[in-house]
Amino acid sequence: MTTRDEIIAGIREVDTRLAALRDRIVAQGEQPLTEGTWVVRDALSHLAARGNGVDRVIQRLRLWESGQPYLPPQTIDEINAGQVEERRTAGVADLLDEIRMGHAAALAALEHVDDATLAKEMPQGFRPGDAPVADMIVRGGPGHDAGHLDQIEAALT
Repeated sequence: MTTRDEIIAGIREVDTRLAALRDRIVAQGEQPLTEGTWVVRDALSHLAARGNGVDRVIQRLRLWESGQPYLPPQTIDEINAGQVEERRTAGVADLLDEIRMGHAAALAALEHVDDATLAKEMPQGFRPGDAPVADMIVRGGPGHDAGHLDQIEAALT
């Protein structure tokens, strides 16, 4: 299982990468990614919408524990398109700031999550099987962000 320190390190690593790329990202926000149909700003919009991965996973856990459905009625593609559309008028620098603020909120939220909660197993949602909450936070947070940052970096070179 992923540790609390690994979650924190993962979030901080994404922030460090974003800070190092900031000027290039701002200058090339409309650059198409090398895969798919998104441009850099679309990927940033998606990351900004998902900035606080700790709260997102904990909310899903609470819904699941209470017996309520925790999966949205939309597909992943519909959710992603909505995240991009919601931020269509936001500037690239604003999106980078929103991501950073979401990560700060995630780190603050993590302070209020005990180790027993991080170890709880819950359904992964769109994937089959269960996983510890801590692993889901990393997979849907800094692990997910790092993958999109790889795509952004590839587009900027």
